[in-house]
Amino acid sequence: MTTSQKLLPKDPPLLERKTSPLRKSGVDTRGMLSISTMLVSLAALTVSMGGATKLVLDIFDEGLADNLEGLLVKVIVLGLAFFFGWGIGLVCIRGFGNLVYPLIIKIYAWTTLAAVSILYIKVIQKLYMQKYDGLHFWAYLLILLGGLLVLICLHLLIEGHDLRPFAIPLLIISVLQLFVIVFRYVFSANPDGWLLFADFTIFFMMISISALMLSHIGILSPVRNWIGELFLQKSNSEGDVSSGD
Repeated sequence: MTTSQKLLPKDPPLLERKTSPLRKSGVDTRGMLSISTMLVSLAALTVSMGGATKLVLDIFDEGLADNLEGLLVKVIVLGLAFFFGWGIGLVCIRGFGNLVYPLIIKIYAWTTLAAVSILYIKVIQKLYMQKYDGLHFWAYLLILLGGLLVLICLHLLIEGHDLRPFAIPLLIISVLQLFVIVFRYVFSANPDGWLLFADFTIFFMMISISALMLSHIGILSPVRNWIGELFLQKSNSEGDVSSGD
């Protein structure tokens, strides 16, 4: 081997092409769906609750006329809007794990409780004045039941939410109504039996619901467990599909 051969450089190594790692698209589909469903649900709940407020104010302003068919249509439309928003909100919180929307729902729940408390006091005032007919009485009863139903539905949206603190203001107002009933029928002349029935119907309904909320005996547990199992099965099925890819 000659000296020139020794000085020849070795064969250069094969050039390795540097490849940069593939960049992700940067689109968080789950996050986008979580935000989108939150906005849709919030819009539907806000519109339905705002419309219900307008309807209740019309009823208290003696706007309950003979057009019961139109009133029923309004109730159905508001109910569909609310339960649409409630269903989308359930998917947002339980399905996509949105952490912001439960805080907003808690604010809506306390706002609903405040509205129900004001409505309850307004109904007590109407009953005390005794200037109402049977149609308005049933309207007052359904208004209170509707407000409590909205409160319970908002409560079911949040996992592990405690409903007991919401019962305390309602219990206090129920005691206030009892004082008003005693004062009205003991210190007034010629008490009317039908009006007494109306007073005690509202009183026993509100005191019973408040007591059930405060006792926390698990009446809503089957519904809550059904909702939890529904989304648990959904997450398990998604996990099985992703593991099989």
